[in-house]
Formats: sequence, C-alpha cells, structure tokens
Amino acid sequence: MRLLFFCDDEKGAGKAIQKMIEAQVRKEDMEIYRTIGDLSRRLHQPRGTISIVVLLAANRENLGELLLLADLLNDIPMILVLPDRKADTISKGHKFHPRFTCYMDNGFSDAALVLEKMIKIQQKQRRNLKCGRI
Repeated sequence: MRLLFFCDDEKGAGKAIQKMIEAQVRKEDMEIYRTIGDLSRRLHQPRGTISIVVLLAANRENLGELLLLADLLNDIPMILVLPDRKADTISKGHKFHPRFTCYMDNGFSDAALVLEKMIKIQQKQRRNLKCGRI
C-alpha cells in the first residue's frame, strides 16, 4: 500500500496533516509532492501500488490547479482538504469524488480516523487478494 500526499505548504495545516499521516503510514510507504508539476508528472506514470491519496488545497488557486488533475485521481480513495467553506470551493471539491472532505480551519482528528479506516480497508483487500478470496 502506498499513500500519495500533495501539499505545497510545509507549515501550518500541511505540517499537521503530514504528521497525522506519518503517525499511521511508514515513510517508505508515502510519496510526498510539493508542486503541481511534480504531482502531475507522477500521475502520468503507471499508478503502481498507490491506494490512498491525501490532497491539501492550501488556497483557491491551488484547488483550481489540482482540478486539472482530477481525472487522473478519480478511482483512488481520497481525503481532500479544502481551503475554505465557500459554496464554489465545495462544489469544485466534489469534482474529485473524495471519500472525505475537511477544511483547513478545523482540526484533522476526523481525517485521521477516516485515514485509519481507509488503511484498514486497503490492508483487508490486499490480504483477500493474497488468499484468492476476491
């Protein structure tokens, strides 16, 4: 299982979310991208074992840039962090079809719980595949 994390802000919310992820996922199982260009290049490569995506859109401009890549992420379970609660921001966020959406202005304890559950589901699916149950 690999987790792909995008955040172009290494401070504040970005640092908090990365810490939350690192509490649940080994560093060697994470791919961290800090620029849209790097993320785009990665998403245009074979997916490999990427099974969860966490995207932090630090601002509305960042969200607009990420939207250009939404089709490349459409079937990967995702946690999306939006910059604000404005109606058009939320509408754009829905285009990613995330499993969970949260906002930069609140804590990430709910996101941590959702991530934990997503990881457990991925691990169970992987075990079932190894046992030939699926």
